[in-house]
Amino acid sequence: MGKLLLAVMIGLVGAVIVHIAVIFAMPLVAGNNAWARFSNLGPMYQIVSVEPLRSAGSDAIAPALGSDRQDFAFVDPAFVTASCRFSVAKGPVRILANYDESPFWSASIYDRRGDNLYSINDRSAVDGMFNLLVGSREQIVEFNADLGPDTEEITIPVELDLSEGYMTIRVLVDEESKRPSARAFVNSLQCEPIEPAVASRPDNRDS
Repeated sequence: MGKLLLAVMIGLVGAVIVHIAVIFAMPLVAGNNAWARFSNLGPMYQIVSVEPLRSAGSDAIAPALGSDRQDFAFVDPAFVTASCRFSVAKGPVRILANYDESPFWSASIYDRRGDNLYSINDRSAVDGMFNLLVGSREQIVEFNADLGPDTEEITIPVELDLSEGYMTIRVLVDEESKRPSARAFVNSLQCEPIEPAVASRPDNRDS
């Protein structure tokens, strides 16, 4: 009986120690998530590249060892990977690539905690074009209303319930000779907020 009580007490003490350790570790883990690491690479709305780890030697494609751009769990060297952080608190955000030759790509949108909220690739996009309008339902409806019925827009509306998030895109490099094309696709990416329309009529009440 004594041994059983001792085992129970040891188990309880161990559980308490683990619980305390988790509590103290939570701020460290939260400060090292993808959102925080992307924030070290560039400001909001800036397209930032993420590079694969390299072991040794001089690889012109990858940055020096220890670079913040390598500070991710795993990046497949067969893809060119990039990301941008955004906020839709004041209006929707347009994320698009201005590149005619569409390679294979896949993109996902995450909230600040890293939960995947939306995914798309070149096969499910309209004509293979990467052109997203991200915002709430109300923001997207208002944006489309401002365009008017005669405007031709090949934009995929992405209705999300969040204030801040980030997009990550991966462009396939199935042959090394195609890497410049994949880079050109990523270099053409834009991540821009759409500011609310401001009335431009002058106030003539004092005239």
